Amino acid sequence: MLVSLRPADNTMSGYTKDLRNLLVGLAALFLAAWPARGARIYTVRPGDNVWRIARTVGVPMRALLQANGLGELSVIRPGRKLILPDPVEEAAAPVTYVIQRGDTLTAIARRFGVSVEALARDNGLTDANLIRAGATLRIDVSRARPTPALPSEDSGDTGRELVEAALQYRGVPYRWAGMTTRGMDCSGLVARVLISHGIKAPHNSRQLYRLGVPVSRDRLQPGDLVFFNTTGRGISHVGIYIGDQKFVHASSGGGKVRVDRLDAGYYHRRYVGARRVR
Repeated sequence: MLVSLRPADNTMSGYTKDLRNLLVGLAALFLAAWPARGARIYTVRPGDNVWRIARTVGVPMRALLQANGLGELSVIRPGRKLILPDPVEEAAAPVTYVIQRGDTLTAIARRFGVSVEALARDNGLTDANLIRAGATLRIDVSRARPTPALPSEDSGDTGRELVEAALQYRGVPYRWAGMTTRGMDCSGLVARVLISHGIKAPHNSRQLYRLGVPVSRDRLQPGDLVFFNTTGRGISHVGIYIGDQKFVHASSGGGKVRVDRLDAGYYHRRYVGARRVR
């Protein structure tokens, strides 16, 4: 009896074609994800944050974020490979920035690496102190200059380092009187972050309110401590301001360390004040 092998051959041919297509697809994905030849790569080290890396390598933080698909609140882990953009190419086109509540022209200029004078001149501002939340600024980032690393006593750097440290604990369960990664309460989170940066801090929100110097709400900077009266009996809650009217805190209602808005109804009504401890 003769048995034709043609159907089997056709089946094997189909398998071969599918396997080939799969391999081609995987190769395409691999090549798309691989940095272009000549791209500069930075390996994240323990203690790094985006702000510090951008200053160290001399590129605008915005360009570094865009090149790696990151947001300002993204957490980067040691060992991650970051693509370092060419500062000239990334800074070629002007960008538009929407002014947030609490912003100052000085802080915005510093964030994008341009001078306050150029920023005011490009936007027809006669008084650098008169900017309105919701308005837009045109920023010519082609003028951005590499910003050298600032000394450790610089409050802006320290504040952002506090924010980066606090955001590492997002998702940690809320636990009353806790101060570890197994669980922490609001003052436990803040005290842990401050202590890790050499700042002696009590595990108590009312006592934390005695640290540093008071800061008005319209002068808040990343790293400032923000306080609330959630019980009607004085200060009972604390978090760390991260910018753009947001703060990170260990929320008993939310059940974990999370980010919320300072201008939201609940926290807006219960806000007491802020302290700068760096």
